[in-house]
Amino acid sequence: MKKAVLLDVSAIMYRAFYANLNFKTKTEPTGAVYGFINTLLSIINEFNPEYMVAAFDVSRSSLKRSELYSEYKAKRDAAPEDLIKQISRIEEVLDCFGIKKIKIDGHEADDVLGTVGKKLSADNIKTYVVTGDKDLAQILDKNISIALLGKGDGGGLKILSTPEQVVEQIGVRPELIPDLFGLIGDSSDGIPGVRKIGVKKAVPMIDKYGNLEGVYENLDKLTELPGIGKSLVQNMIDDKELAFLSKKLATIEILPLDINLEDLKYKIQEDKMLKLFQALEFKSLIKKMKLSEKEEVVAVEKVSTAGTQLGLFNFSGNEMETESGFRIIDGKKLSTINNGPVSIYYSKEGMAISVGTKDMYLPLNSKENIDELKNFLQKDIEFVTYNFKPILNDGFKIKNMKFDTMIAFHLLTSQTREEVEVMLDRVVDEDLEKYSEVFGKTDSKILSSEEYGQFLVKRSRGILMAYDELVKEIQDNLLTEVLQNIEMPLIEILSSMEVEGIKIDKVYFENYSKELEIKLEKLTEKIYEIAGTEFNINSPKQLSEILFINLNLNPIKKNKTGLSTSVEVLEELQDKGVEIAKYILEFRKLTKLKTTYVDPLPKIADKDSRLHTTFNQTGTATGRLSSSNPNLQNIPVKTEEGIKIREGFVAKDGTLLLGVDYSQIELRVLAELSGDEQLIAAYNRNEDLHSLTAKKIFQLKDDEPISREQRTAAKIVNFSIIYGKTAFGLSQELKITPKEAGEYIERYFEQYPRVKELEGKILKSASENGYVETYFNRKRIIEGINSKNNNIRKQAERMAVNSVIQGTAAEILKKVMIELYKVLKDKTDIKLLLQVHDELIFEIDKDKVQMYKEIIEKTMTETIKFKNVKLEVNSSVGKNWAETK
Repeated sequence: MKKAVLLDVSAIMYRAFYANLNFKTKTEPTGAVYGFINTLLSIINEFNPEYMVAAFDVSRSSLKRSELYSEYKAKRDAAPEDLIKQISRIEEVLDCFGIKKIKIDGHEADDVLGTVGKKLSADNIKTYVVTGDKDLAQILDKNISIALLGKGDGGGLKILSTPEQVVEQIGVRPELIPDLFGLIGDSSDGIPGVRKIGVKKAVPMIDKYGNLEGVYENLDKLTELPGIGKSLVQNMIDDKELAFLSKKLATIEILPLDINLEDLKYKIQEDKMLKLFQALEFKSLIKKMKLSEKEEVVAVEKVSTAGTQLGLFNFSGNEMETESGFRIIDGKKLSTINNGPVSIYYSKEGMAISVGTKDMYLPLNSKENIDELKNFLQKDIEFVTYNFKPILNDGFKIKNMKFDTMIAFHLLTSQTREEVEVMLDRVVDEDLEKYSEVFGKTDSKILSSEEYGQFLVKRSRGILMAYDELVKEIQDNLLTEVLQNIEMPLIEILSSMEVEGIKIDKVYFENYSKELEIKLEKLTEKIYEIAGTEFNINSPKQLSEILFINLNLNPIKKNKTGLSTSVEVLEELQDKGVEIAKYILEFRKLTKLKTTYVDPLPKIADKDSRLHTTFNQTGTATGRLSSSNPNLQNIPVKTEEGIKIREGFVAKDGTLLLGVDYSQIELRVLAELSGDEQLIAAYNRNEDLHSLTAKKIFQLKDDEPISREQRTAAKIVNFSIIYGKTAFGLSQELKITPKEAGEYIERYFEQYPRVKELEGKILKSASENGYVETYFNRKRIIEGINSKNNNIRKQAERMAVNSVIQGTAAEILKKVMIELYKVLKDKTDIKLLLQVHDELIFEIDKDKVQMYKEIIEKTMTETIKFKNVKLEVNSSVGKNWAETK
């Protein structure tokens, strides 16, 4: 039986775009195109079809469905500009594959897919419709299957071939899908449906009475069904016209379309495809598809750093060859390597080593090999890798950590993903498969040295290839000082902190868990009492039914799955005096604390009750360190519950914890960078900046007192400027109108006019260059800064301002940590344990606390000296972390 594949182009390209956001050449974005091609290749490989069709959407304004209902798809966000730029390239790709493109005026791609699918099915051709829209299952028949993107095992295709599979996926048989949407609607498409009816209510109605018409013929009997009350029936009566309109909107239209089967055959045009792939710099795809065994490598001249690309990665080297130079060695062979740079790639099972044209794998399966490796890493050779820290954490010392490609790549791209495969794909265009794609769930310990070594040396060889290119780009973009003087020295410091860990009191956490359990039980009882029934409070679906059907509260917001029960919605209900909302918010907060911190932390502490977090140098685009496994930076600071969690972090016997943090470091950075006289004068006079701001925004006279609430609001305004909050965002936080919030912001800028000027300079620079720079010349790429989409552009502007100020503050902390480490490195009576934003936590022998406190405070206030503003610190000593705040 012949086979055909029909492609929902929009669905595939959107998924591809968001999966490959940072793919670009020097002139254009390419991620959606790259992902589209890979998806297309996997589809062809899976189905091996004789025929292929690509269905395209038309503009919403030209849709006939929009004529029926003006709100149809009206609230859909515009496609991202970088995606729009790639659509013509995707059309070129389809031409290269010889795939027929079909677009029908006034109709969506779904109608095209349905029309072509039914035509092919009638000709007895097995047809697979590749889409992200499960509603297309309504066209399923004996010859048509629906292949849902990203729904299968491992994120692949999920094939729906029978009505039973459709029922399992959607709830009703294929032909009844429009009837279902007649009742439930579809908020993402602007299909209204009937108010307060979701899948759980609609499916039993359709099962009982056959279809939408049958349901409406039996309105007087609906209350016999579970959960259907009179108010819901009244909604159905009131919304009858919308229900049948919704069914029509959700029905795929089979159109008169003249289709010549011969036109649907596809054939790859290799010459055309090669030229396109060369233009898009898809070297790995050229190799993968064997388009040219003798592809010429042409050097690309250096491009301007204007725009968002920073002139990155115009690689012109040879493709890597690993197998030809690969060998497994024993540790003694390392003594023959005396020149660098040497690229290493580490795992606990072995070390891959690439130098010159040689690729070696050293299994770490004996004490002799481990000892030889330790000696080798102490040689005065330049070592290069992707992430030195895990090597240090496992007890190896490296004399010359020359260059970490992970950090260099992050500095150049603001990329926060840490997989080495991402860097190699971008820098040397090598598309390496990840471990899970090669070995599945097989434990690396049971792999042979041959196969595992081959896998690792592809990475060490790729890193060596990337090294020269990254060094050149770091130099060209004036980032050498940031890399060598800030980020590289920090690696050893963070490793020492991770290895040391911080002690926790396991018994304390066990007792606190029980305390929270009691509170949660009481909250649960209270919620059930108000709801009038028991239900799963953690289920948004069940909670939605309780709030908006059983309790008949007015819905506030709708999402793709129904009526929203988000924090914002619950807070709005709470503000309106809805008692149950208050208890649900408290329930969620305590549940999150219990499941995120209180219960897991004792389980992941080591035998000495010490907890070892991971500090990520590339975890944020602003340059701030992040923390993971566990994330200690997200523990609430000011709340009672957050303080109680910190009480469980304790000093070991004979020591105390010292916490030192900067006083309003980001606001001081703002004062220095802006040069605002009012801000600078306030700090030099040791005035309370939040009170000063409160006087201005609340228009208070000099002798008028400032309330606690006014100072708190002013504090929020001060930091909102740094975070780039809009009047709307500020209004939500302060629970005021956007107009009032806008007036606060205007008065703030009247008080500190140079801050407004600074923001203007930052945004101008971002717009012209595509990136911003911190005080210490760290760059951050700002995507969307020149977007025509107002929402995208405004978000980019917030990122730009925030990155300069927060990034500068983050680098001050890093520089201070480096200076402190020089003093404390070999000391046994003091250890730096944690860095949480602008706070450092030390564990110090009790009799040395005062001495070290003075040294640390002096270092933190004098390492960085601004021209106009002095940095100040606060410090506290305690037996636990809570006491150090």
